[in-house]
Amino acid sequence: MGSRVGELPPETQRDVDSVARVVAAGFQGGEWAQLAAELHLYAYKTLHRKMRQSSELMELVAPSETPLVLSDDERSALHSSFDDRADIATKTLREAMRTFPQALKRGTYNPAANPGKNGKYKALPSFFVGRCGLHFPRAFAEWRRERTDRFVERANEHKRGWILSDVVHQTAGEPDGHVSDDVTSFYFTLTAMIDDLRPRNRAVWRMTLEGCSRGEIAEQLEIKLGDVDNALYTFRSKVKALRREGNLIVPPTIEAEWARSKPVDTPSDGAGR
Repeated sequence: MGSRVGELPPETQRDVDSVARVVAAGFQGGEWAQLAAELHLYAYKTLHRKMRQSSELMELVAPSETPLVLSDDERSALHSSFDDRADIATKTLREAMRTFPQALKRGTYNPAANPGKNGKYKALPSFFVGRCGLHFPRAFAEWRRERTDRFVERANEHKRGWILSDVVHQTAGEPDGHVSDDVTSFYFTLTAMIDDLRPRNRAVWRMTLEGCSRGEIAEQLEIKLGDVDNALYTFRSKVKALRREGNLIVPPTIEAEWARSKPVDTPSDGAGR
């Protein structure tokens, strides 16, 4: 049986009454603790689901004053990494729950005055998820900074340009240890290209040049093996493209070494410079 004109559906009225009681109690006591726990759990699961679908996530954050722009690498992380989604969801919920009592005290949850789509009244859990959407871009920015800083730190730990110099030295094939100008120039070009990569891929390549295995890199950077493969494949593809275009000249001695120990390039899902 439908509600009479001017009346809220019973389930919506229960939400309104519950909000009125916890506001009157100053957000103290068991009812608020129970309500907060239920909202937290509902929003946590919902955020996980929406982060896996970029279109749903963008719809959620659209009302936020803080824009959200995702790189391909970040979209891949949100889709595939439970740990990253959990981290971002926790950050978002922490801020949303901190500000929620004040929002309720201001009467922000007022389904009678603000019916949802097609006149359907918004349930309190859905309203709270909407509040999470307002905070999500800032929580995501915090996660991005921490994630980038972690990769930057790892990359800087392996910032040993002489390792690449040794690689060039070994492939130069000069018995007296002399490295020709074209090989030296090539070395500096590759070093600059690696230094220009995104922090994660820069760390992958510096660790590769230091002799770390793909598995060791994945473990130390706390990323998937496929992400390591993508970093290696993407950079090699860029080098190949520059060579085809004539914008990167590979010295004959290094060309011969590459031909002798040619790696098998196999991209995984997702990529990024």
